[in-house]
Amino acid sequence: MGASLTYRLGLLSCLYFSQGLPLGFLSQALPALLRSYDVSLEKIGLVSLVAVPWALKFLWAPLVDHYGSERFGRRKSWIIPMQFGFMACLLLLGFLDPQTLAGNGFYALLAILFLSNLVAATQDIATDGLAVSSLTPKERGPANGVQVAGYRVGMLFGGAVILILLERLGWLATFVALASMILLVSIPVWFFTESAQSDRTGEHERPRNVFVLALQFVRQPNMWAWVLVLVFYKAGDSFGSAMSKPLLIDLGYTLGQVGWISGAVGMAAGIAGALLGGWLVPRMGRIRSLLLFGGLHATTLLGFWWLARYGGEVAAVTWVMALEHWFGGMSAAALFTLMMDACRRPLAGTDYTLQASVQVVVAGLLHSASGFSASALGYEVHFITAFVLGVLALIPVLVWLQRVPGIQRMSWHQVPAAQ
Repeated sequence: MGASLTYRLGLLSCLYFSQGLPLGFLSQALPALLRSYDVSLEKIGLVSLVAVPWALKFLWAPLVDHYGSERFGRRKSWIIPMQFGFMACLLLLGFLDPQTLAGNGFYALLAILFLSNLVAATQDIATDGLAVSSLTPKERGPANGVQVAGYRVGMLFGGAVILILLERLGWLATFVALASMILLVSIPVWFFTESAQSDRTGEHERPRNVFVLALQFVRQPNMWAWVLVLVFYKAGDSFGSAMSKPLLIDLGYTLGQVGWISGAVGMAAGIAGALLGGWLVPRMGRIRSLLLFGGLHATTLLGFWWLARYGGEVAAVTWVMALEHWFGGMSAAALFTLMMDACRRPLAGTDYTLQASVQVVVAGLLHSASGFSASALGYEVHFITAFVLGVLALIPVLVWLQRVPGIQRMSWHQVPAAQ
């Protein structure tokens, strides 16, 4: 394999950090930041649409997988330009005047964010290919742990750290510092030598075959029931949590406080919840975990209703945010486990990406609608609606239980107490 395992894991952690940063900025920092500049809730809700490339990346994945310089490194041929592209996006953000965000500057922001997400999503395709081709099956376990850790740390920097830096360094200096950080984490990639052995298959999928594979996946017996779960399971969370940061700003909290509460504390709680959920799923069983964790996560949305109605000190706000992230991590662990169960083994990567894309599309639509809901109905009614939506989202789980696809049942037979 050439480079040591430690070097390869460090390289992957750097790349996944780069991927987490734009999504952390988009989901954690930007809603509060825009609200602090008096951007309307409707516009804040629409910002999530710039994450569309993550939902559609499967369309150009075969191109990224197929083309590239064998001499320089087929994956590096994509990763290095994407890293520099992301640096350019950060610098463009730095030169944007934040005082114009409530006006025409908002649309320039959307264009830059769309480009940065397109770059990061493309880098993700190449990075996943690099991970598969440079790691042995035995090494993929610790590599997946590094992936989650690197991605979460990137989200933490894109969310909490950016908000804190903005208060202390100012707008331009913050984004210059982040661009410099991306340059630093790109250094290990530059010096990494890809294996000369090609991992191409004799029959390489073309972009149009992606749709054929998607239809084959959905047309499996009873798979439609699982697709319903994918569409609705995180609906309450997507609809409600998008307005949690604007709520805190309107309650009088500063960007720095929102950064510490939602970013640092919330992200730490999310990581802990995901680890606990992953540990509990095989012990409690997949079905019980999916229902219980989903129900608990929906219930945490009532905490934001309580804050909107009665306000709250820092301690109360921190607890509400931590619990939402904690149970969000637990429910995600249960859902992702069942997503893996639904993958056809020869096409596991494609099937998992397709399922993830369904979730990203639904989440983007609900995020976009959330701003209009909070503006028209008020925060209290909005979060009550999100809670009800989260509870109703468990109904498709009950429908699916009566029609579990055979491929998922086969996976359960290989794991004790899976159900």
